[in-house]
Amino acid sequence: MKKTLAALLSAAVLLAGAAAADAKITLKVANSGPDTPENRTVCAADVYTDMVKKATNGEVELVFYHASKLGGEAEALEGIQMGTIDMGTLTSGPASNFFPQTMAFDIPYLISSNAAGWEFLKSDFVKKLSDEFCKRTGVRILAIAEHGYRHFTAKGGELKTPADMKGLKLRVMENPAHMAMTRGLGASPTPIPYSELYMALQQGVVDGQENPIANIHDHKFYEVQKAMVLDGHLYGPLLIFVNEDKFQSLSKDQQEALYKGAEAFCTVHAGITGASDAKALAHMAEEGVKIHNPSMEEKQMFREAAQPAALEIISKRIGKEWVDGAIKAADEAAKKVAGKEQALMDECIRQAQEMVKAARAK
Repeated sequence: MKKTLAALLSAAVLLAGAAAADAKITLKVANSGPDTPENRTVCAADVYTDMVKKATNGEVELVFYHASKLGGEAEALEGIQMGTIDMGTLTSGPASNFFPQTMAFDIPYLISSNAAGWEFLKSDFVKKLSDEFCKRTGVRILAIAEHGYRHFTAKGGELKTPADMKGLKLRVMENPAHMAMTRGLGASPTPIPYSELYMALQQGVVDGQENPIANIHDHKFYEVQKAMVLDGHLYGPLLIFVNEDKFQSLSKDQQEALYKGAEAFCTVHAGITGASDAKALAHMAEEGVKIHNPSMEEKQMFREAAQPAALEIISKRIGKEWVDGAIKAADEAAKKVAGKEQALMDECIRQAQEMVKAARAK
């Protein structure tokens, strides 16, 4: 009798374990960035995965597929919409094909500082955009992280004002607003595949290019580009997407865990970006790159030269109401953080480093 009871108890334990295993939810997350431990998105992904696992007692597990293992960004976003991929951490590039209003992120010189950008990405305007995106596409935006500012570089001389860019052939993405912005600065926009950019710069096919600091440094464009202006003409977002049907299949507690984890992801991504950008700039300066940080007056010169043509194109595509809303939200964000920008950046870097350390502690 005792043996029978023990056998029944053992079977019950095994069945309970099997049921628990069946109850576990694994969410596939697409990411196009490099799969290296020091990469900012990998750092943020580790924190996100750890937080969700702990908050749900292991019921929900995020599995990130970095380096475009689930396809390019456009394919990944389509997969999320179809439900073949659960989530993704992707730039806004392909999003405009699904919902044109995301072109609001393409307004040149919209965001005045990193800290202002964080406020803007949490604004009512961005919440409205996210809600509309979900209604139109069936894809929910959990949060939006900072992907970084884009800056111009050139082969020689100095870049300080739009006058220094006159006549330069600059590689830009094949985006109408970006190309109009470049023409407004007096340069000639020249789309070239990213994989061919280093050679094009080396051979003089183009005089310069624009990219985030991380790309300029990690792909060693500084070897063939000796002038750089930190004009921050575009402030790139990294959106955390989830299939809406999959999201609604989760419990309220599980949904809350995804949201809180997404907030942490944004903090880590911004903090690691800030720290790595500072190191990259110092290294490039040592390598002989003349790096100019424009004054407020010089930034205004860039804005006045570049914005009008780009705004005309963007307004025609998404409507003046959305453009005006983005500009108003950005202005309000800048006022909120005025005078505190560097202190907020320092604190973000500290938090990010502590969170990554804790998530990776064994």
